[in-house]
Amino acid sequence: MTANNTAIKEVELQDPQAVVEGFLDACSALDFDLGMTFIDEHCVYKNMPFHTARGKARIKRDLTSMQKSMNLFEVEMVNIAASGKTVLTERVDTIAGRFFRVEIPLMGVFVVENGKITEWRDYFDWTSVFGRMGRSVIRNPFKS
Repeated sequence: MTANNTAIKEVELQDPQAVVEGFLDACSALDFDLGMTFIDEHCVYKNMPFHTARGKARIKRDLTSMQKSMNLFEVEMVNIAASGKTVLTERVDTIAGRFFRVEIPLMGVFVVENGKITEWRDYFDWTSVFGRMGRSVIRNPFKS
């Protein structure tokens, strides 16, 4: 890699939108180890209908726990906007497991500092998800 390419790559790694896109791409590949490389050690993740996870280790534990019940996680980016260190995403996350598949329209807010996600908030209507999945398969995917 030339010095110019290295400089471009370093700028991309600092670009908040590129960081968020890289994180979501890794999650879509179910590669949460790679996804964690985009997360700051002290990141706070608020999954508004459920709970708040504080710290990289807890976030990884939550994602890994969720992964046990699914074989598909896809992120369809509807819209993305960045202003300074804040990135807003309008997405449709599709999650599927052996006995379920659900598409979740949601809004995400990410704050990126020094190339790492320091805050991550997802907002969605749980009653809409509940209706899409059916009562028999609903459970909190973050409970271990």
